[in-house]
Amino acid sequence: MNTNKLFEQLIAGENLTATATQDFMFACMKGELSDVQIATFLALMRMKGETVEELTAAASVMMKMAHCIDLGNDLLDIVGTGGDGKNTFNVSTVSSFVAAAAGAHVAKHGNRSVSSRSGSADLLLQAGFELHLTDAQLQACMQQCGVSFLFAPHFHQAVQHAKTARQQLGIRTFFNLLGPLINPAHVKKQVVGVCAYRLLEPIAKVLANLGSERALVINSRDGMDEVSISAITDVVEYHQGEFKHWCIDPKDYDCFHADLEAIIVNSPAQSLILAEKVLNGELGPARDIVLLNTAAALYCAELSSSFNDAVEKAKKAIDSGKAAEKFVQLKELTQQVIKQ
Repeated sequence: MNTNKLFEQLIAGENLTATATQDFMFACMKGELSDVQIATFLALMRMKGETVEELTAAASVMMKMAHCIDLGNDLLDIVGTGGDGKNTFNVSTVSSFVAAAAGAHVAKHGNRSVSSRSGSADLLLQAGFELHLTDAQLQACMQQCGVSFLFAPHFHQAVQHAKTARQQLGIRTFFNLLGPLINPAHVKKQVVGVCAYRLLEPIAKVLANLGSERALVINSRDGMDEVSISAITDVVEYHQGEFKHWCIDPKDYDCFHADLEAIIVNSPAQSLILAEKVLNGELGPARDIVLLNTAAALYCAELSSSFNDAVEKAKKAIDSGKAAEKFVQLKELTQQVIKQ
């Protein structure tokens, strides 16, 4: 394809059509482009700013190229774009187990860390989970446990063609925004954290374009791509064709903490320590941020009539020991693969 023409458009600040975006993505995913061409596109797209049409087109291509899996209906995912620079422990991953303990069916899509100190896959590997599972094994996990972890590289192998360019650039790119949009289980209910307020409405619109039934796109006023305990979090909710903007104030749920220091980690090992403390019922900032993010998930999954009710259900899921049981149960199910 003529990438030079595409680059000239981006340099001029012109938005790409859906067709032009799809053509580039297909060429990229098929290994037809050089690292220089891919890196140039990603850098120019970042400078211009990604549009709803461009993101929708790119995500559609990635789903067509993906290995998809059937894990049933009424699935939920809790995920973030990353890039917030906070280096907190794996809040959304821990929240996934709490949500599952409260009755949600969670297809958690994740990867190793790119920008943070502990990605979702890093935490689970540190805890002893086996991530390289077959479709049948993942389906068994969902049926028996109500939660499965979908290791992104297994389902999106074509993305490897862009790996070198992304690593050499070393900045947030198009792909960071696409990751949360391309769950291979075709999840229809999503809590998606973004690293900037300006991305709230565009990402919500992309999710709607891709077939989401209900989505909460969140960004906190202290810059987190999660519901924060130290600031108000802005939410754009998509449901039944409508977009609604509302806020979550941690003070309303007795979850406010002046700073995030207590939940910052330097490694997957430190993240696991905090995760286990939360799951075992220890009080403090780590528990509180998990409560708020689990509540967002339960509200999104329509398992609670209000956010306040969702917070209470999250508390019960932890304090009853069910969340910790889910964590151990899924780990043991994945470890059976090693023994087979």
